[in-house]
Amino acid sequence: MIRIEGLTILFDTFKIIDLNIQIEEEGFHFLLGPTGSGKTLILESIMGLRKPEMGRIWIGDREVQDLPPERRGVSYVPQDLALFPHLKVKENILYGIKARELDMKIYEEYVYALVEVMKIDPLLERYPANLSGGEKKRVALLRALAPKPKLLLLDEPLSGLDPSIKVDIQHLLKNLHSSFHPTTLCVTHDFEEAYFLGDGMTIFMDGKVEQVGKRDDIFLRPKSKKVAQFLGAKNLYRAKFLKNEGSSQRWILGVNGLQFSIPTSLVQEKVEVEKEVDLFIRPEEVMIIREAKPVKDSLKRNIFEGEILDITDKGKYHWVYFQTKEGQIPFEISIPNYAFRNLNLSIGKSVKIALREESLWVMT
Repeated sequence: MIRIEGLTILFDTFKIIDLNIQIEEEGFHFLLGPTGSGKTLILESIMGLRKPEMGRIWIGDREVQDLPPERRGVSYVPQDLALFPHLKVKENILYGIKARELDMKIYEEYVYALVEVMKIDPLLERYPANLSGGEKKRVALLRALAPKPKLLLLDEPLSGLDPSIKVDIQHLLKNLHSSFHPTTLCVTHDFEEAYFLGDGMTIFMDGKVEQVGKRDDIFLRPKSKKVAQFLGAKNLYRAKFLKNEGSSQRWILGVNGLQFSIPTSLVQEKVEVEKEVDLFIRPEEVMIIREAKPVKDSLKRNIFEGEILDITDKGKYHWVYFQTKEGQIPFEISIPNYAFRNLNLSIGKSVKIALREESLWVMT
């Protein structure tokens, strides 16, 4: 387990105060935050390149904040990759093992397995100058993993890659983690990357932690409007508690005259009538009702009629812009292509949408 407690970093006028992170053994944890929020400073402090003002860092059962970088058991892949231009790929890969004076025979089979998974055997005799951007990423990752670090730190590992290569490296990283299980802390501001690869996440903004949790806890149940907006949340509304239907254990929330039903069990804090909150509904959770199709009981409490304002083809899915007839509340709806083809939708068409009560998320 990796544990960081009370980490405080001062850099010019920038401050990181009382940072706490915990990463389970073999976990893939993401540190998400906007550009310039200090994420790289945190990685540099963990690996020993920057001394924090305060705080304690445990890697396994060792407290390491006072140890030099080479004794922490950490490997780091920076944004610029920092491959040695005068060394061939094979020499770059083995550098960490030799620098730590490890027994090469013990690591030989493991490194060969990494080379196989990374598919870079044809590159071993090349120099970095003769590699593509994606190939350099593979080599840098392999070099970091070769000495079997107790903690792997990744700083924006997919930045600067073409979309097709980025997808390949994403799958490669997932395969690497499932095959070799390195405990990993990755810094990024790419939500798709974090959602695809991560299990635990820390949202870090303005020098402090805003939310910590599992992947779905973060993306499906953001703690605050601030976190939801950072994650690019759509369908975010200011709502008011109108009444409590005690007999059915439900609250009724109002947004511009439109009423939403939500089970009381999904409201995290004690609330009262007239209290204002933020209501969040993910675009993929909004369902368009097909004509002449029966509606499930689980959807009947939140059905709204309106009009399609626009449709955008996103390649793998369609983005539908809908506005309710009552209250003129806009919804953004994400529909996979296979479902979109069966809906016969067009701009200006009147349709009904339905929401599962469980898909409504209230932030008090």
